[in-house]
Amino acid sequence: MKEISQRAKQYIDQLSLSVEKNIPYVTPLTASLQANKWCNSRCEYCGIWKSNPGNPLVKDLFLAVNELSELGVQMVSLTGGEPFLNNDLYQVIQRMNDKRVISSTMTNGLLLNQKHLQPILEAGLNSLCVSLDSIDPDIYRSIRGVSLGPVLKGLKYVANIRSQYPTLFVVSINCVISKANIDGVADLVAFCNDLDISVGFQPLHRSFESRYNPERLQFLSEDLLPLKRQIEKLIKMKQAGSRIDNDEAYLLGFPDFLVYKRLPERTLCTAGFTTISVDVDLNVRSCWPKKPIGNLHSQKLTELWHSDIYSQNRASMLALDCPKCWLRCHTDYLSVQWLMNLLDKILLAKSIKSEFRGEA
Repeated sequence: MKEISQRAKQYIDQLSLSVEKNIPYVTPLTASLQANKWCNSRCEYCGIWKSNPGNPLVKDLFLAVNELSELGVQMVSLTGGEPFLNNDLYQVIQRMNDKRVISSTMTNGLLLNQKHLQPILEAGLNSLCVSLDSIDPDIYRSIRGVSLGPVLKGLKYVANIRSQYPTLFVVSINCVISKANIDGVADLVAFCNDLDISVGFQPLHRSFESRYNPERLQFLSEDLLPLKRQIEKLIKMKQAGSRIDNDEAYLLGFPDFLVYKRLPERTLCTAGFTTISVDVDLNVRSCWPKKPIGNLHSQKLTELWHSDIYSQNRASMLALDCPKCWLRCHTDYLSVQWLMNLLDKILLAKSIKSEFRGEA
C-alpha cells in the first residue's frame, strides 16, 4: 500500500507541474466513452431519450478503447444514453480487460436483470454505477418519467450476486440533487447503507446537449438556507460512517452552485489533464460541453492529447472560460486527497485483477 500511495503522490506532483506550465506531463486517469445515444428513461432534465435508437459499431468502440489504452488511461466509464441498450457492451468490457483498463459503466438501472447484467459481469466489469435520484416512487416518476420498481428490484439483485464476481470492485449510486428530491436524500443514503452500496451526489446541471432547464427542479434564493441544512446533514452522515463517497469540500459547493450557479473562490479545473471524453461518433473532447478537438476515425489520440488545440482547451478550462460545471467527474478532482484515493483504488484494483487472472 505504501508503494501505491507513493505512486499517487508522484502523479499529484506531476499534475501540479502540468497545471503550472499547461503541459500534459501526466496522462488522464479516467475517460468517458459514450456507448450509445438513446435511452429508455425519460428524465425531465435531459432530452437524450428523444434521440433515434441506434448503437455505434462495436469496432468503433474497440478503436476508442485501444486509443485510450495507448494514451495511458487507467479507467474508462461507458456512458450513454443508456449503455445497457447496447448488446455489444460485454464485448467492449472484454476489450478493456485485454488492454488492462479498469472498466466502469453508468446505468439508469431499468435493465439490472440477469439477461442484461450477467454477460457484462462475466466479461469482467469492475465498477457499476446506478443513477438513482429518489427511492420515493412518486418523486422518481416525476423526475424520470418511468417506474422505480425495476430499479430497486435490480439493485437488490446486484447486492445479492455481487460476491459471485470478484472482479466487480465497486457498486455505487449516483444521485442528481434537485429541488424535487432534496428532502429525500437522507432516505436514499439509508437505503444504500442497507444494501452496502456507496452513494455519491452531484448537483443538477442544465443538460449540455438539450439545454433543458426545468424550472420546478431549480432552487431559488429563498431555498439557500434549507439547502445548506440538507448538505450539512449529508456531511454529518458521512462523518458518522455512511458510505457517501463525495469529498466534503465538493458537497459544500452545492448550495451556491444550485442557487446562483456560482463556483467557490479560487476554483481551478484540472479536468483537462485528468480525464477525457469520447462521444458516440468518436469525437474527442476535453469535457462534454466543449467543442470536439478531433476525431479518432482520422487522428491518433496521443497526437490530439499533445496538440495545440488541446492545450488551448486546457487553458480555457483552467481560466474557467467554460460553462463552469460542478460535476463529480471534474470538480471532485480538485481535492488532492480525493484524487490520491482514486489513484490508490485504481492501482489496487489492477493489482487484485492481475492476481485473479493468475498473472505475476
